Amino acid sequence: SASATTESDIEETLKRLLQLNKTPEEVFDALKNQTVDLVLTAHPTQSVRRSLLQKFGRIRDCLTQLYAKDITPDDKQELDEALQREIQAAFRTDEIRRTPPTPQDEMRAGMSYFHETIWKGVPKFLRRVDTALKNIGINERVPYNAPLIQFSSWMGGDRDGNPRVTPEVTRDVCLLARMMAANLYFSQIEDLMFEMSMWRCNEELRVRAEVQRCAKRDAKHYIEFLKQIPSNEPYRAIPRDVRDKLYNTRERARQLLSSGVSDIPEDSVFTSVDQFLEPLELCYRSLCDCGDRPIADGSLLDFLRQVSTFGLALVKLDIRQESDRHTDVLDAITQHLGIGSYKEWSEDKRQEWLLSELSGKRPLFGHDLPKTEEIADVLDTFKVISELPHDSFGAYIISMATAPSDVLAVELLQRECGITHPLRVVPLFEKLADLENAPASVARLFSIEWYRNRINGKQEVMIGYSDSGKDAGRLSAAWQLYKTQEELVKVAKEYGVKLTMFHGRGGTVGRGGGPTHLAILSQPPD
Repeated sequence: SASATTESDIEETLKRLLQLNKTPEEVFDALKNQTVDLVLTAHPTQSVRRSLLQKFGRIRDCLTQLYAKDITPDDKQELDEALQREIQAAFRTDEIRRTPPTPQDEMRAGMSYFHETIWKGVPKFLRRVDTALKNIGINERVPYNAPLIQFSSWMGGDRDGNPRVTPEVTRDVCLLARMMAANLYFSQIEDLMFEMSMWRCNEELRVRAEVQRCAKRDAKHYIEFLKQIPSNEPYRAIPRDVRDKLYNTRERARQLLSSGVSDIPEDSVFTSVDQFLEPLELCYRSLCDCGDRPIADGSLLDFLRQVSTFGLALVKLDIRQESDRHTDVLDAITQHLGIGSYKEWSEDKRQEWLLSELSGKRPLFGHDLPKTEEIADVLDTFKVISELPHDSFGAYIISMATAPSDVLAVELLQRECGITHPLRVVPLFEKLADLENAPASVARLFSIEWYRNRINGKQEVMIGYSDSGKDAGRLSAAWQLYKTQEELVKVAKEYGVKLTMFHGRGGTVGRGGGPTHLAILSQPPD
């Protein structure tokens, strides 16, 4: 049965925008040009075990089927037995984890949400958006290469006060996510091949299909397509090559995860999303050229949307580290160079030195830098980032950020550790005083020419709901968060920078949680 319409319903939201004198075209353009980034975190408030959550889900499914109108007596008896079995299994399962989960365990638990819900939920949600757009007069679908939603994760990247999140853990979690992504695509691609039995295609696809059809394949990887694909089924030849590369991509990630080396050459795997999308886009274009757009907008469109949303990495891992840890590293460097103690320098002197180094090209330190365990951990994290594919990472978040030098410090460390695709650096302002000073800190950064060139007109700032609430009380924190956002928007407009706000809202009310759509509506108008 259809769910009751609520104020957060997609279609109702679009209709309300029309009532506010927005045109359907304006609504469509706004949708195409925005992205909501949902970030998964591992937090002790998520205390229910995954084993129990799965049992509860099966109990819910049994109850749903029991109340179906067309249920037969035999079906009812079988469902009653299944329901009793699941309830008894839940009672016999320990409610408490007896051993603390490792970061890898947390990542696997987080990945289960993708496998069970998010993976199929994204194309389903986007189809609902398409329908809502059609009902307000837009006869176009949301383009597959303009993903409305993307996903990031802190599991295996959030090292703020967690000594168990080591550089090795970060590496393992990234490879695990890449392996899972390839496996999810791999599990769907043969179904797509089976559906694409059409014979009409454009010339570009026909030529490509003939080349692919003649190529030798390893038949053991296939269930449905053991024999050569007939020449009158050209669309099936294209996904076959995609499938073989996905198999190699998955196995290469598995080998790197288990032993650190792989005998699968890099040219036989997917290394970029564009490389993955290209043959699928060819199929989509060909179907549209031949008058088969309804077919193109079926499973193939869903698959394209999944590739655009999840990429090869499944989720982008955010790295979070406390600002003091970067200060310790830079203090060790300046003392090793004999130019003083970075910790004791004023903010102005720190900025001056950081900018002089960022503007130069000389290496700042070598292998002879004396390192404590904590300093080595920070530098090794940057080294891991430099070694892994850049699309595995999202933002580098600086917790307890207080000043512009905190951001410049991370920019310098990224360069010194050889990160060729630097992560976007996001200051996290958490305490009340830091929230009050945030607009001035960001304005100072924007006034620096080197920094403006670095960010290319885009800046992300994170504001903390949990720590600010604990620091100042919920009401004071809520008001300061509101004011800070207003002032940050003014600063960004003044310098012509597109500002993205990262809302550090937890799931529970005590950590800034609550109904998300109401929280969005309560943001400052600008």
